[in-house]
Amino acid sequence: MKEEAIATEFEPVGRAPKHVLLQQMSRLSSDLLMTSVADGSASFISILNPQRQIVYANKALQDAFGIIDEDAIGLRPGELMGCRNVSIGPDGCGTSKNCSTCGAARAIRKARLGSAHEEECRILREDGEPIDLKVTATPVSFDGDKYILFSAIDISDTKRRRSLERIFFHDIMNTATGVRGLSSLARVVPVDEKDEMLELIEETSDHLIDEIEGQRELLAAESQELVVRPQPIDSALLLKGLAALYEAHEVGEGKSIVIDERSDGVTFVSDPTLLGRVVGNLIKNALEATPLGGLVRSRCNRDGARIVFTVHNTGVIPDPSQAQIFQRSFSTKGEGRGLGTYGSRLLTERYLNGEISFVSAPGIGTTFTVGLPLETPAA
Repeated sequence: MKEEAIATEFEPVGRAPKHVLLQQMSRLSSDLLMTSVADGSASFISILNPQRQIVYANKALQDAFGIIDEDAIGLRPGELMGCRNVSIGPDGCGTSKNCSTCGAARAIRKARLGSAHEEECRILREDGEPIDLKVTATPVSFDGDKYILFSAIDISDTKRRRSLERIFFHDIMNTATGVRGLSSLARVVPVDEKDEMLELIEETSDHLIDEIEGQRELLAAESQELVVRPQPIDSALLLKGLAALYEAHEVGEGKSIVIDERSDGVTFVSDPTLLGRVVGNLIKNALEATPLGGLVRSRCNRDGARIVFTVHNTGVIPDPSQAQIFQRSFSTKGEGRGLGTYGSRLLTERYLNGEISFVSAPGIGTTFTVGLPLETPAA
């Protein structure tokens, strides 16, 4: 039994009893200089006892996670931050196999062994967006007892900007390279083919502009600076336009987009540019998941006071990916991709006053659904 426990635990189990925690908290809180400095910091600062339990949490940490000092005492960092892995290990935070790759757990382990250590980590929260942190764990002594000074800085915005830049430059470089290649070919093609080549250059240039505009919109959406411009939209015309656009796109080559004949032609009020981004992105993702010769089906119907758009393909999203599909920077297409579904949710929920969801299972494929009110107020 003991060997099995060692094989499945990253850190030892066991916690200090309540009365010991209260004594430790009281001693540390009596140091007014330390608490004043810590509470004046914007970093998340806590002090952990040898069992890795919090015996002091500064104001920034309490405010960020909506917890008061008394409720923080006795928790471990991942438990306070809502990490979804705390229920996996035999004794909460730090004791599961997943914790072996956690930067926070590694830093704390180093501090327990006597050396300060800095790491980056991503806390996958049970009930919200993941949070990216730069953490430092330092062994300290107070009144002869050993503790760990654990501090963390939220670097989620920095990570987001890096992801945005990586995705943007990846996509725009591909498109710009295409424009350059076509321009070079235009010099050597026969005269009777020049018009066709110029048309391709124009289409690719339009795609380049579209990539830049999409990036600008996403940045504005994240910083809450995006302006919603509602106007009447015909749902059937919107879908037909998007189908034509993406069938001509490189991701639609050798594939078809079918608009369900049961679709309704509904006139509603929303922002056509933002909604086009949302539904268009879902169609594009569906095409990317569809093999050559395959179909992507789209549909729009009125449902009471709402208009509902659906996009379906026969592929299935793996179970581990489904829980993360709307997270920033997540993608099934590889590192540096994946603001598509995140951006679709951001625009739908924050700016179009709607909802977005999906179902994906063997035998039925994957269907994304976007529901909007028939009247979308300006933001």
